[in-house]
Amino acid sequence: MPDLARAGQRLIASTENARAPFTVNYTAINSNTSPVTNETAWVTTGLITFRPGRAYRITVKGLLTPTAASSEGRIRVRRDTASGTTLYDSFRITTPSSGANYGFEFSNLIVNSGTSQVLALLVGTVGRDSGSATYSVSSSATHVAYLHTEDFGPAADFPGATPLT
Repeated sequence: MPDLARAGQRLIASTENARAPFTVNYTAINSNTSPVTNETAWVTTGLITFRPGRAYRITVKGLLTPTAASSEGRIRVRRDTASGTTLYDSFRITTPSSGANYGFEFSNLIVNSGTSQVLALLVGTVGRDSGSATYSVSSSATHVAYLHTEDFGPAADFPGATPLT
């Protein structure tokens, strides 16, 4: 289990309260996005500080809605812009019915294995891979779409995680 107190270490509030996992950013939308074909941002976080030597879990959740049957869409999380470094890629999501909502919830671990903190935005994108549909992310007050970032523990505990830089 990550972030346990070491033998002889004195526990103080700042140490105990920093146990992973804990939320570092939660950005949500509560209205539908415009339908798109090309990869387009649907959610963008504020600036996040990624501490050195830490792993982070990013979770993206929402409803993918196509305007035509038999198409394939894609959800990604990128760094800084809608064309930035890919931190998560859903690959193709088959959507057999027009107008139906297809729920998605994906997570990935990313790490800042460097020695300096990294300031970055995370951008959730939606786009079409094949077919004739346009895609939107549907969201409402009761079906909120979001991008959630959590400090998940020491980077060394997750050697295969996606690098942030």
